[in-house]
Amino acid sequence: MRRFTILFVALLMAVGAMAQQPGDVVILYENDVHCAVDGYPVLAGLRDSLQRKGCQVAVVSAGDFSFGGPIGAASKGEYVISMMNAVGYDAVALGNHEFDYGLGQLRVLENMLTAPMLCCNLRLNSRPDYFNFLPYVIREYNGLKVAFVGVTTPTTLYTSLPTAFQNDEGQYLYNFCANNLPAIAQQSVDMARASGAEVVVLLSHLGDSDGVPSSVDVVKRLRGVDLVLDGHDHHVIPCRRIADKDGNRLNLTSTGTQFQYIGMAVLPTSTTDEVNLTNIRTRLLPVDSLRRAGCVSAPVSEKLRIIKDDFETMGKRVVGTTQYDLIAEENDIRVVRLRETNLGNLVADAFREELHTDIGWVNGGGVRANLPEGNITHNQLYAVCPYSNRIVAIRTTGQDLLNALETAVREYPKADGCFAQVSGLSFEIDPNIPSSVVLDKNGRFLRVDGPYRVSNVRVGQKPLELEDTYTIAGSEYVLVNGGDAIYFPHKEVLATEKTTDLLLLEKYITEHLGGIIAAPYDKTQGRIVFK
Repeated sequence: MRRFTILFVALLMAVGAMAQQPGDVVILYENDVHCAVDGYPVLAGLRDSLQRKGCQVAVVSAGDFSFGGPIGAASKGEYVISMMNAVGYDAVALGNHEFDYGLGQLRVLENMLTAPMLCCNLRLNSRPDYFNFLPYVIREYNGLKVAFVGVTTPTTLYTSLPTAFQNDEGQYLYNFCANNLPAIAQQSVDMARASGAEVVVLLSHLGDSDGVPSSVDVVKRLRGVDLVLDGHDHHVIPCRRIADKDGNRLNLTSTGTQFQYIGMAVLPTSTTDEVNLTNIRTRLLPVDSLRRAGCVSAPVSEKLRIIKDDFETMGKRVVGTTQYDLIAEENDIRVVRLRETNLGNLVADAFREELHTDIGWVNGGGVRANLPEGNITHNQLYAVCPYSNRIVAIRTTGQDLLNALETAVREYPKADGCFAQVSGLSFEIDPNIPSSVVLDKNGRFLRVDGPYRVSNVRVGQKPLELEDTYTIAGSEYVLVNGGDAIYFPHKEVLATEKTTDLLLLEKYITEHLGGIIAAPYDKTQGRIVFK
C-alpha cells in the first residue's frame, strides 16, 4: 500500500508541475484508442483528480476510437461509445476507421455520443459547401473560449469502406478535400475565430509522417491554430514544435495507440487576463502507471465491468483447438503485413475452401491478432477478424490478378494492410525492384508504370496465364469495394456469402478441420517467397 501511495503522490506532483494553479485550463487528449476500453476509467480518474485541484478540464479525442478490436466489432462501435459517454467528452475528431461500419452506423454512433463528432473536410461533391459533420465546436473554460476543429485524413476514401462514399455506379459522392485541405481547414479556423474563439486546437487525424497531406503539411499552410493534437500514425510525440504559415511555432503532440498514454495540455490562465499561448505545455502520462497509482474512476470502471460481462457472455464459448501458435504479430510487428504467416494461410484457406474458388485472398490489415496454442474461443476469433467483412467470390483475368498482387506489395518493406495473404496461389517478390504502381488522387489503382516486383505467379500448380480467368474468394472490402487500392476492373461477382469473415473462419475450423488446427499450419508453406 505504501508503494502505491508513493507512486500516486509522484504522479500528482508530475501533473502539478504542469497545472500549478487552480484556474488553469487542462485539455486531456487521446488518439487511436482502437477499442482499448480499459483506458477510459483511467482517463476519467485523471480528469476527476485535476478537477479536485481546481482546474477546468476538457476531454477530447483525435479519432479512431470505435473500430479495431473485438469489443468494437461485436457492437459495431456501440460499446465504445457507451464508455466515452461514461467519461464525458467535450469533442472528438473522426478517424478514418470510424467510417468502417458504414455511414449509416456512423450516424447511429453520432446520435449516441453526447459529444459532437467533428470533421471539417468531408464534403458532398454536389454541394461543396455542405458539411456532413460539425467542422468545429467552441467550449468555454474559466472564461476562455476554446475551439476544437476536426480534420480527417483524405485517405479515408480507400482505407475505410470505399462504397460508403459511392453511388451504385461506383462514382464518389463524397470527398475529403485532398487537393485543398489547408484552405478548407483555414475556413473552419477563421469561422471559429469569428465566432469568438480565443484558442484554436486542431484535432487532426492526419498523421505527422511524410505524405500528402500530413498534419505538418497542413499546419505550415495555416494561421490561427495554437495547438495540434494529432492521430492516425500511432506515433508517441510528447511535444514537437512546428511552424505555421506566419512562422509562429506551436506544439504538435500524439499519444501513440491503444491508450499507451493520456496526453495533457495546459493553457495557463490563472495569473493573467489572457492565456499565454507561447506557453502551452504538453505532456504524456503512462496509463499503466496512472492505473497502478489508483487514478481510476469507480463509476466508469463499473460501466466497463457491465459491458465486459455482456461481451464475455457472448464470446466465451470454445469453437476449436489449435496445436500451434498461429501468427499475425511478432515482437509488436504486424508480420502478417510483411510476409506469409500460418494464420494468414488459415484464413485464406477458409475463404477458398468454403466458396470453392481457385484462390483465397486476405489483406494483411484484416488479420488483427494471434491465435495461441490451445483452445480457441469465439472472442479470440473476433480478435482475429474484428471487421465483420462480408465474403464474396469474383471471376477476373490473369492480368487483373497480377496487377492486384503488384498493388498489394507496393509498400514493401513497409508493413502495410494491403499486403496479401493467399491460398491456392504462390508468387515471388523482388524487393530490389522499386514499386511502380500509380494511384489516382483518390488512392485507386491506375496502372503499373515499370517492371513488376511480383513474378513466377502460379495458380495451383500452373503458371499464371494473363488471358485466362480465375475465381477469387475474399472480403467484399477488397475484391469489390476497392479497399487498400486493390482493383479488379474486369471482375464478375459470382456470389456474396451471407455471412462474415469471422463466421466463415469459424465454420472452416469446426466443419472442415473438425475443430482441430493441425499440420500443415505448423509452419508457412512457401506461398510467398522473396528473391
